[in-house]
Amino acid sequence: MKYLNLNDLHLGVQRTGGTTNASAEALRAYGHTKHRGLLNLAGPETTVIVNGDLADTYDIPLREALEIYAAAAEWLQAVKGQLVWALGNHDLSKDSAKLGTVAFIGRLLQVQFPDNFRLIDRPTALNDEVYILPHVANQDIFDLELTKVPAGVKYLFLHCNVDNAFAGQADHSLNITRDQLKVLVKAGTNVIIGHEHQGRTLMNDKVVVVGNQFPTSVSDCLKHGDGQADGHKYALAIEGEDMELIPTWGPKDLVGWFQEIDWRDLGRAPEGQGFLRVTGEAEASEAADVIKSIAKLRQASEAFVITNAVKVAGVDGVDALAESVEDIKSVDVVQMLLESLDPEQRTVVERLLKEEA
Repeated sequence: MKYLNLNDLHLGVQRTGGTTNASAEALRAYGHTKHRGLLNLAGPETTVIVNGDLADTYDIPLREALEIYAAAAEWLQAVKGQLVWALGNHDLSKDSAKLGTVAFIGRLLQVQFPDNFRLIDRPTALNDEVYILPHVANQDIFDLELTKVPAGVKYLFLHCNVDNAFAGQADHSLNITRDQLKVLVKAGTNVIIGHEHQGRTLMNDKVVVVGNQFPTSVSDCLKHGDGQADGHKYALAIEGEDMELIPTWGPKDLVGWFQEIDWRDLGRAPEGQGFLRVTGEAEASEAADVIKSIAKLRQASEAFVITNAVKVAGVDGVDALAESVEDIKSVDVVQMLLESLDPEQRTVVERLLKEEA
């Protein structure tokens, strides 16, 4: 049989940091376009497995939900292939009494396409060679379910971190250790993993952390450790004994490109829709200039996301904060920066911010 693995598409993404209202809407539209294109990589003889986090949150807006439903239904109707959705942590509410949007859409699709669509919300043997363990409530349950994986399974699909000592203790996150992976691989099982956004392989390519197929943030475009080593993103195609990574995104794509640029060169920033990371170094006295320049660029540019990774002398932690700030919705980043400046610098920045407002 043939399979195509997709994961962590985060459709309906609600990105706030580094965006404007218009660019955030364009980013969501980009995600839906990429989703349709990825489905079209598969023909009627292929089973498409979405290995978690199809949506960005469990309760995405109805307009985004309808886009997901339409893409899946149209593909199922036209191609008559097999489509499987396994639920990831972003597809589920922390309150088990609440039905997530992906689960709701999935149940509608199961009624409409009973022979071609499956929603996986609990550990399930898809057939004799594929077993899917979707996101579960906590690490203890996950560890127990790993011991229940049937002997002889050729492909095991998981949605978790890999060898992250802290993940299993984090809220709504899971982890598989190297020792657990060794047991599975020794038993002849290939392990396919979603959740981490930078792809990599382990244990002689018997463990594949696929990574997401296209970015929804600047962080997704970056290399992290040994992940995403060549800077590109892939889907995973499986046929018989063969697993092949199929290119789905690169930093030079016409739409969705990624580029880094020094803040002093913003006048030469690329045009079009993509992901831009502003870098370079600045003196503390230039902090206001950095903020003002980037704010102006965001208003003029068509880029989906523009993040600030400029290192400001004397301001500890700004460079580390910049890479993850767009994913933190509860932090007032400007206030954090202001608190790091001395009184004179803070006065200058506050005045410039008022002028921008």
